[in-house]
Amino acid sequence: MKITVIIRTFSRPDFLAQALASVELQSHKDWEVIVFDDGDEPKNQSTVKNFRDRNSNPVTYINSANPHYLYKKSWFIAPRISEGEVMIRLDDDDILDRECLEFISRVFTETPELDFSYGTSVFFEGDEVSNLMEAKTPLDLPKTRTVWAGYVAGYPYNQPWAFEDNYFETPRHVTSIIHASKLNYTCIWHPYVMRVSSVLKVLDRIKITSNFVDDLEFLGSLDNLGLGYNKLNKVLTYVRKHNLGSLCDPGNTINGATIHGDLLRVRDEVDFLRPSGLEYQSRIVDIKTDGNYNSGENEDLKERLKLLLSEINSIQYKR
Repeated sequence: MKITVIIRTFSRPDFLAQALASVELQSHKDWEVIVFDDGDEPKNQSTVKNFRDRNSNPVTYINSANPHYLYKKSWFIAPRISEGEVMIRLDDDDILDRECLEFISRVFTETPELDFSYGTSVFFEGDEVSNLMEAKTPLDLPKTRTVWAGYVAGYPYNQPWAFEDNYFETPRHVTSIIHASKLNYTCIWHPYVMRVSSVLKVLDRIKITSNFVDDLEFLGSLDNLGLGYNKLNKVLTYVRKHNLGSLCDPGNTINGATIHGDLLRVRDEVDFLRPSGLEYQSRIVDIKTDGNYNSGENEDLKERLKLLLSEINSIQYKR
């Protein structure tokens, strides 16, 4: 199975080089890479060129001098130009576990009804594991006002969002992807994995309006449009903690919007795609692939990350 790895980057060539190296080290060798560069950064171009020169796999580089343009547009461009059966998205400050693509290939081969999924990642800083980001099990969606009342007691999380934002006079369910608590800011984590043919079937009915929670908006739309999904428990990516800038930095504003405001807005506005009535349910798919379990934050995981970073650093990049 060919897998398309989509990497979004913005003026961080050193991070991009490591993300690309993690693709190069994959145990699964049938892949292609598409890089979306929102910064038109010459060093990024050089990094991609050297990566392409070292590998025979297809590598596509798309850049724009217009900040934030490709950040949202890439969701629509990637599936239309992808040569893979499945695509996985990551940002330039993420790296893939060596077995990431191999596991994804098995999951989507063994589960043909699976249209998309999201996974468990590990925060790291330097070469040290920081904490595990567990993907949340999709929630049973509430159908009655009585069920909504349960949220007042803090169910299913201890600190849910402001109740007036969840509680409607006319009961309506909320997608299990968009729903989140304050502590669990989003219910999904990297990586985002999608069957290309499934996404293409609904792509024209999706819009993205946020520069902050575009992932929630896109995957929430896939949920609402009836595609089958579930979480992946296996740790597949490592997410870097750093101080080199992020769209999601507290207080960051784009066109007057903030991440918190956009999350609340997107969670409500994604309803424009929702089928009428309360009979509709998210289509949760059972994943039975061997190895789909949470290995936890332990010494083996820490050593695995250090070994991966050592291998990444051993790959020489010409500037």
